[in-house]
Formats: sequence, structure tokens, C-alpha cells
Amino acid sequence: MIGRLAGRLYGALAAPFGMRALERMLRDGLADSLGPPLRFLFTGQAAPEVLALAERIEARRAAIASRGGEYRTLTGPVLSSQRLANSVSVPRRWGVFLHLCARQFHARAIVELGACAGISGAYLASAPSRPRFVTIEGSPSLVPVAEEMLASFNATIIGAPFDAGLPRALTLVDSVDVAYIDGHHDEAPTLHYVRTLVPHLSPRALLILDDIRLYDGMRRAWRALSSMSGVSTAVDTGRFGLLVWEGGAAVPRHYDLARYTGIWRTQQRRAATAMPRAG
Repeated sequence: MIGRLAGRLYGALAAPFGMRALERMLRDGLADSLGPPLRFLFTGQAAPEVLALAERIEARRAAIASRGGEYRTLTGPVLSSQRLANSVSVPRRWGVFLHLCARQFHARAIVELGACAGISGAYLASAPSRPRFVTIEGSPSLVPVAEEMLASFNATIIGAPFDAGLPRALTLVDSVDVAYIDGHHDEAPTLHYVRTLVPHLSPRALLILDDIRLYDGMRRAWRALSSMSGVSTAVDTGRFGLLVWEGGAAVPRHYDLARYTGIWRTQQRRAATAMPRAG
């Protein structure tokens, strides 16, 4: 709790400096399509319809948190409904960020690894482009929760470990415009999932990696992937790593906003003690 409050305070104080750094990066060549979601991190401002959508999704989150019950994850820990909704699932700020990414990249097809309660999926699948949304969840007890959350979208939930589910997911879409990789925070699997996705990415696709600073293995995975040939832009937001894929001989340009988002310091402390969870 103290760490979260410290992170929020740090983020609030650093936000004006983050905005100035972001505007410099945009002038220096950072993709314009990333401007609105990254600005939201520092201002909290978005179009009225986006904020209204967030209120609806957050009401669904509150309903999950209040219903009672327990859910077993693939790695064994049992989560209360409140912890599932409020601690494990993506928070509102980063959920809106995901939605804005899907919106800015005009996503027609989105693949997610790690459905959890379906909250991140709802933010992604609600992009105005009405994307085909396919998400994978390895915990059988979480699949019905995600199905309920995503029932009003063009969504498919595959209940399977990522290794088995990802090839199945890729048969359901022509190409992938946005991919969100969460739930299995280890180096080798993360590299494998991205390499499996790459042949199926559309031109100017966006890869979003969660918790790139949470564990040493994820830090190594991020360093390798952000230097991968075919990536044109790599942005470290502290929590998410963003990779804009162009393919071919594209050489990545690197941008670091982590020190301004309130994630930079708190993630450093967690890295030595947190345990990964599998999707």
C-alpha cells in the first residue's frame, strides 16, 4: 500500500516533466500514433466517450470484486474476487491506455495472452474499430469470468496454456494489429511468444509487453526484443514496453518514459521478491 501511494505521488509530481519529455520525443520522431495514449498517462485526459467507456468497465470491475468467491490461478494461488478484480487485473489508468493504443492503431484484430477477469480485454476490445478480439487464459476457473466480461464484444476466449492457445488464436485472425502479452512473466516464454507472433503481425502493428521491469528475466527479454530487427520504435513506459513493428530491416529507436510514470522506482523494489503468475 505504501509503495502504491508513493508511486502515485511520484507520478503526480513527475507528470509535467514527463509531458515535456514526451513532446520532445514526438518532435524527435516518436510515432504520432503513440501520442494520445502516452499523453493520457501524464494528464489523465481523454475524449468524453473514452472516459464514459472507462466508467462502464470500472462498474463491471466493481461487480466482480463484490460478488464473493475464490479463483485458482494456473500456478496455484487462490484469489478472492476482490483481489482478482482490484490487485491482479489491470488498473483503470493502464486499461484506458490500452484502449487508446487499440484506438490509435485502428486495430482490426487483437490477440491477448492472459485474459484474467477480462478487464484488460474489455478495454482493448471496445476500440471503435470493433476488432476481432482473441484472448487466452490458462486457468479454468477464470475463463467464465472473462467470458462474462467480454460477452458484448466480438471476442473469443481460449482456455488453454499459452503454448497451446497461441497457435489456435492465430488461426482465428488474418493478421494481428495489436498484441498484448501478460500473465507469464519469464524471459524465455516471453521471447517465444513474441517470435511466434511476429510472422502474423500486420504492417505497423503494436506489441505491448506487461511488467517489463518486474523481474530480472523480463528486463532481459525487453532488452532483447526492443533491439530486434523489424522493430521501428521501442518505448519503455515503466510498466508496459511498446514495440511498433514494421518488419524488414527496420532499426529500432528507443524512448524511455519510465522515470516519469510513477512505476520506475516501485517496480525496482518489487523485482527481487515478486513471483510470476501464468496466464
